[in-house]
Order: sequence, then structure tokens, then C-alpha cells
Amino acid sequence: MKNNRSVSAAIGEYLVLGELLKRDAEAYLAHGETQKGWDVILVKGDDIKRVQVKSIDWPNGHAVNGKLTYGFDFLVVVLLDRTKPRSRFFVFPITELDDLLSTPNSERKSKNRTLTMSNKAIAGVLAKYEDNWNVLL
Repeated sequence: MKNNRSVSAAIGEYLVLGELLKRDAEAYLAHGETQKGWDVILVKGDDIKRVQVKSIDWPNGHAVNGKLTYGFDFLVVVLLDRTKPRSRFFVFPITELDDLLSTPNSERKSKNRTLTMSNKAIAGVLAKYEDNWNVLL
């Protein structure tokens, strides 16, 4: 199957939804422009958490780019390896993201920043975020 970013994004969103549902969470996929900035909503009583999902075609891709500092409460990065039966998940609270992202470029109008998911980073500073589902639940 040809790698396509929109297909990878959809796969990642459904995988995250599935992981949350496996954990008995009340979770729903967001649809359309009204939910721009997040992909999954998690409901627990009166508490609502917005989850942004970013998928990387792993192991070829190593970076997540975009507006990664607002519009959601949690970021879940899915390392999507289509040749293996299980993908890897990294769950980040937005409050901890700023220190992990690239420095903002003040010369550009874009607010895009990068989260590098290299093997070195995954084995080091990002290791504690792998399968960090409890922070969401």
C-alpha cells in the first residue's frame, strides 16, 4: 500500500481511539472544521480533554511538525509501522510539550514547531511518554 499522509493520519486517529476505548474511556473522533486543532475528545463526567493525534510513518519519518502548542490538551504521537502488528504511542500533556519542541523561529509568521522522534530521543528524554495513557485517564 502506498504511503499517504492522510491515510496515516486517519489510521493513527482510529488507533488512538481504540486504545482509549480498550481502557474503558468515553472517547469520540472529532469531525470537520469545528474541531480544528484536535482529533479525539475524551469525556469523564463534566471533564473534557481534547487530544491531538500526529502519526509518523515509522521508521522512515522522525519528526512531527505543526502548531503543537495550542488548541488541545494532550498530544499523542503514533509511530505507525505498517509492517508490524503494533504501533507505538507517546502521550504528552500540553504542559510538558514546550520544552520538547524545537525553538520557535521568530523570523517566520508560522507558529509551526517540531517534535523530533529520533531513536536517541525515544530511548532518552521521550521514553517516559511511551504508553503514558494514565495521564489521560
